Amino acid sequence: MVAFQYSQVVVDKCEFVQPPTKVTSAEIEDEIIEVYERFGIPKGTLERLSGVSSRYMWSRETLPSDVGVEAIERLLSDGNFPIDKVDVLISCSVSRDLFEPSTACIIHKKLGLSPRVMAFDVTNACIGFSNGLMLASTMIESGVARAALVVSPEVPSLIVESNSRMLRREIDRISREDLLKVVPVFTLGSGAVVFGVCHERYSTGDGHRFLGGAGLSATEHTDLCTGNGDFCVTGTLEELFPSQPLMHTESSKLISAAAKVGGQTWPMTSEILGWSRDDVKHVFCHQVGKQVNEAFYKELGLDFHKEFSIYQEYGNMISAALPAALVLGGKARGIQKGDKVVCTGFGSGLNSLFWGVEW
Repeated sequence: MVAFQYSQVVVDKCEFVQPPTKVTSAEIEDEIIEVYERFGIPKGTLERLSGVSSRYMWSRETLPSDVGVEAIERLLSDGNFPIDKVDVLISCSVSRDLFEPSTACIIHKKLGLSPRVMAFDVTNACIGFSNGLMLASTMIESGVARAALVVSPEVPSLIVESNSRMLRREIDRISREDLLKVVPVFTLGSGAVVFGVCHERYSTGDGHRFLGGAGLSATEHTDLCTGNGDFCVTGTLEELFPSQPLMHTESSKLISAAAKVGGQTWPMTSEILGWSRDDVKHVFCHQVGKQVNEAFYKELGLDFHKEFSIYQEYGNMISAALPAALVLGGKARGIQKGDKVVCTGFGSGLNSLFWGVEW
């Protein structure tokens, strides 16, 4: 298990960009209604099982780099984050413009950042943003960087569309089990989030202290959620790359495995932060759906009733889900200065990364 601790790192500013188009679960089910009918599945099952009633989407032509740029420009718009101190830009999304170059490099170019600003991607399924935040904070704490931009622009529109198309095309050959492995992809939603992280000496004074945490890998579970595409194909590029991204997930097994890994991760996180279960005022978990229930939190050793969730309206925004929940929850929950906040990140692989913020 890896543990990390910081004393000089501040999450100084955060921004979330919501796509313009709201898509309900009922609308997605309409696209595969013939498949539902073949197996006698009633409409409304997607929302009933997942708790996801809607999500917001960008069109499949939208590039992750473009919405990543939009998020960063919003963060910088009031001039209160020290852009002149930024030494590193990390993009953490599963959605990427291309296999290479990195999406971070494309964002760097579009923003016109200084050549001295290092740019690279950190991708690790849904936990990628937590990994990027940890890496940026380690660079800041060690003196390698003064400030960093950590961004996750998720645009899974093509993934959702291609899985829907596959089900319709293969309707006579798929089994009910095949369908159940594909259904979780229809909970996905789009969104872009960015954290501006810096050394405390450069903070505006309104930020939140990033104190550290712990992470664990359980790679015996690599087969529980798999996807075969990792970049956005748009325009004429589709002629060069005709294969479509598909995903398969064994939800119940994945949730169960995550709970066990989380149950091992929280004690070390608690020790590193010096926080007991009762000290924690707010909990934010990766937003996969209502399968993450009270029993899941009991296994982790955290209080389910302290959780804030957004998946009901926003769906599963992949790597952007957890940080977006923190951004939106900070406002909706009325988190007070000094409150202790725990974020429990999980990602297919299987990986966990829990971290603590003092508001």
